[in-house]
Amino acid sequence: MSETGCQDTKRSPGKESPLKVLIVDDSDDHVRLLVEFLKLCSVTTEPPRTVSDGESALDLLGREEFDCVLLDFELPGINGVEVLKRVKKADPQLAVVMVTAKGNEELAVEAMKSGAMDYLVKGSVQKQTLERVLLNLKERRELHRKVRRQEERLLQVERERVLMESIGAACHHFSQPITSLLGRLELLISRNPSLDEKDRELLEECLECSRKLESLLYQFQRVKEYRTVPYTDKINIIDIE
Repeated sequence: MSETGCQDTKRSPGKESPLKVLIVDDSDDHVRLLVEFLKLCSVTTEPPRTVSDGESALDLLGREEFDCVLLDFELPGINGVEVLKRVKKADPQLAVVMVTAKGNEELAVEAMKSGAMDYLVKGSVQKQTLERVLLNLKERRELHRKVRRQEERLLQVERERVLMESIGAACHHFSQPITSLLGRLELLISRNPSLDEKDRELLEECLECSRKLESLLYQFQRVKEYRTVPYTDKINIIDIE
């Protein structure tokens, strides 16, 4: 069976969108059955893409992003478990559901150990079982998004912390020569009572400017005490692998 469906379109991160499903199966009848069940499910999906062998699946997955792969075990060329292992190595977060024939429970166990999210048994697939898989996938995708948002927020907070500490450290280094300048100006004025009036005014203006600069540096130094609260919202992290 050749690939079907439209070309991939960019989806906005964090925006709710239909699940994008890839069906890998060389049985036209079973593909049509899965496509019809997907249409009946309450979880919205894009028109699924389909390929009939593992090599085509790996090629397509290398070019486009999918939320879920319904992967048949019995494929021409490389079998489903080998495809699964390669897929999970390239993208550990991609949800793969292995489809096996009746009596192949051992294959299902091997698939789960290799990273499959779930498995379906040919001949027993119904709308309800497929919908359960999609609901779990939707929940899993939303959890990943929450985790990513938290990571992005924590990264931003860390950047702010480093920036503020850098500002504080720079101000500390600047304050030392300013303090020294203030002391020298005060000494210069106090030790020279016979200074010309204009010279005295000039020195006092320099002294006043230096005091203002010292005050500003002190305020900037206190910036490093700033903290973003809360650093992160509390979310219930569960196993998402």
